[in-house]
Amino acid sequence: MRAPSSLAVAAGLLLLLPSAALAQDALADELPETGSILEAGRYSSDFVGPTIEFEADETWIVGPSGDGPIFTLEYVGAPGAVISFTRFDGEAFLDSCDPTSMTIVEPSVPRLAEILAGNPYLNPGAPDVIDVDGFSGLSLDIGVPTYAECNLPYVLIWAIPVGEGGEFVQMANQQSRFLILDVEGDVIVIAIESFPGVPFGGFLEAATELVETIRITPGEYVPPEPTPAPEGSEEPVEEASPAPADESGIST
Repeated sequence: MRAPSSLAVAAGLLLLLPSAALAQDALADELPETGSILEAGRYSSDFVGPTIEFEADETWIVGPSGDGPIFTLEYVGAPGAVISFTRFDGEAFLDSCDPTSMTIVEPSVPRLAEILAGNPYLNPGAPDVIDVDGFSGLSLDIGVPTYAECNLPYVLIWAIPVGEGGEFVQMANQQSRFLILDVEGDVIVIAIESFPGVPFGGFLEAATELVETIRITPGEYVPPEPTPAPEGSEEPVEEASPAPADESGIST
């Protein structure tokens, strides 16, 4: 059973405050493997560096995480609706339709919000100042009306190391809310995403309830060591065409 949480909005400041009913010493389980339906309880993951602890129940399934700093939760009530937890380390795209246009920028909350707001293929709302478990940031609602002139099946936003590399993307007619947090210098992103054809309103309410239970413990992101190839085996390198995005908003 989810403990009640308080949500306060004042003078443009959105506060997501964990309820006092969430015991400080309550133990959280490690996030189970991909495809697992969560039982009611508290879970934690340090995939993105800082440990993110949250309360969930059987309405959530553990989605794909890849090998990099991202993990996802899929909503049972609306297939194609997910919460993605990831980080922004400054690898952004100058042209959202050109995978070769990646550049390095300052990894900060204002800079990522500026990238989202200035993207010609997105339809962002005005940013709100937020606070999640004592960590400040910005929230932006994003829509993707069309990108007919783009030669990719999605809009590129920023790069994250997932396996051999990946991009955080948005697709046409997708609706998302990005919660961008400064966690002691780490830019952590909680992306509430509804894919084309999936109603956003009801899912946003369920996702917000989960976000309200979040506790964050700062921590350093340590990239996973690459899996060594078997001795004597060399796979030919092929020129790959852009891969379709999965339901985590990630192209790999």
